[in-house]
Formats: sequence, structure tokens, C-alpha cells
Amino acid sequence: MQNLSIPKNRRPGPANGQISTAPILGGRAVTLGDWGDIWYADYRSQVQPSTYYGYQFTLQIIKKWLGDALVADVLPIHINLFMSELMKSGYGMSQIHKCRTMLIQLFDAAEDNNLISRNPARRAKIIRDLDGSLTEPRYEKDAFTDLEVELLRRDLPDDLLGNSIRLLLDTGLRVQELIALAPEDIAEDGSSVTVNKAIKMVADIPQLGPPKSRHAYRTVPVPEESRACALYLKHHGGQTLIWSLPGRNPYYSVRCFRRRYCNALNRIEGVRCLPPHCCRHTYVTRLQAEGIPLEMIARLAGHSNSAETDAYAHPSMKTLAEAVSVLHKKEED
Repeated sequence: MQNLSIPKNRRPGPANGQISTAPILGGRAVTLGDWGDIWYADYRSQVQPSTYYGYQFTLQIIKKWLGDALVADVLPIHINLFMSELMKSGYGMSQIHKCRTMLIQLFDAAEDNNLISRNPARRAKIIRDLDGSLTEPRYEKDAFTDLEVELLRRDLPDDLLGNSIRLLLDTGLRVQELIALAPEDIAEDGSSVTVNKAIKMVADIPQLGPPKSRHAYRTVPVPEESRACALYLKHHGGQTLIWSLPGRNPYYSVRCFRRRYCNALNRIEGVRCLPPHCCRHTYVTRLQAEGIPLEMIARLAGHSNSAETDAYAHPSMKTLAEAVSVLHKKEED
């Protein structure tokens, strides 16, 4: 353990005239590192492989700083110190919040298994960023403007990549869903796209799996103006999957698609190089601007509820101005 004054691992029994009350597992006191490994192994059946493997990095950070501490000895102040040390060491707010969330899960499981009586992580402070916010996005979550959308539709090349980006803008698909599309997932006339699988990155290796959640299984209508793009993918993409690679692993990497996507956007003057997921934000924002109910947008986007969908909307000043204009309309009436 580094930099933190948290009790080191010790076996139960008399120490300095006192009897240890640390919980016992397999004949020895349970350290947070050992408990983390047990919890992590049990957690495999509860999440998708991509999520499971993504947790490895966060668990390693916790074990590096707190792994030697006995589960029963960790107090809220120790977790506060841990998070403060992560900030001093240059970890981003996003990773710090992941550590806090995992600690809550670890100690919840310890409480459920009678290793502790109270969860110290739930009583630890919430680390805020310098501006007072609770989160630090890994990238700018924004929507393309109407002008940017127009430029993208006009200036992207008429190829697999260009038409894929156009389809992202007009269907709200996740990148993982797009690169898992097979020709048969696109209607014969290009009027709809069926989402029933997704590419998952497991230990940096692309694998084909189910969509993100049961709500993500859906058939998305394609606007008439974009059906030519959908048909291009259907007829010019791979035979098994539209985005596929010859060789040992036929599945296309999310990272590779993002790199090609960014290269394409950087060639178009007047368009910000927002991440691919912002096409999804744009889809939700444009639908909301047209007055489509959030419940309907949530169904189209494959969200579990409208609250999640609302977080994707980025109303423009014009939309906000039109919203408040009803105040004067009521006065005129």
C-alpha cells in the first residue's frame, strides 16, 4: 500500500494485549485485496464480458493503494484519503469515481456476507472537480449543429465509412451496434435497421455478443433521405457482417472504426471532430427539437427510460427560445 496510514494485513489473534475482531475467511483475516479478488470472480456472471474485463484496471488501482488493509479496518476517512491521493497522483475524475463506485460494491458485498456491519464507502466524501461538478467526461459529450450535420451529409465520401457515419446520424445506433450489422439486418428497401447484436471489446479483442441491454434490441426506421446510405452498406459491405475483416478474427474493432471516423471528420472544414457517440447525441437532440416525446425517442435509441434519453439531448438556443416564446403567446391570447 502506498502513502496511506491504513492498518496492514495481520492474522487474527492476540496483538498488543488485544483480541482481533477481524472477520475470518479460509482461516485468516480478510484483506480488501483478497476480498476484491473473490468479489470480482463472483461478479463475472452478473455483467457482460466487456464490462467485466474493463473492471480489472479499477480493481488493480484499489488493490495497489488499499489491498493490504483488513476489510473490517477500513473507515470512511481512509477512503477519503485514498481518493485525495488519486487526485494528487494525476488520476482523472472519471477514474476516481469508478474507484469509489467499486468500493461501494465491494463493501456492500462484504456487508451482505457478514464481514462488516456498515459500508464505509457509502459514508465517504464525494470528490468534486475544480468547477464543483461531480463528474469529468472522458470526452466532450455534445451534438453536432444543424450546419455540421449538413456538411457531413454533403462532404463525407460515398463509401462504407461515409455512409456508415450518415447512418449513425439518422438512426442513433451505437458504434458497437453499427459494426455488428449484417446485410440481412437492413431491410430490402433500406427503410429500417434491426439491432440484435453488438461488438464487444474484451481485453482489446473484438467479439460478437448481445446488445447493451434488453431495451437495445430494436428495429429503427431509416429516414427516406438516408435509405440510399443503408442500401449502400447492405450491398457493398461484407457478406457476414457489413464491417468485417478477413483473417483470424473477422470482427472489426471499435477502436479502428473510431480512428477512421476521426480521420474522415478532420478532412471536412467547419465540422468539429466530436467522438462517434455524439452522432447518437445528435440523433436524440434533433428528434427532441422536432417535438417527439422522450418516451418515443427512448424506444428508438434503445434506452431503458426517458431520463437516460434526456441526458443525451443538447437543445440549441433557438430551441430554448422557441420554448419560452409560449409565454408571450399566452399573453396575446
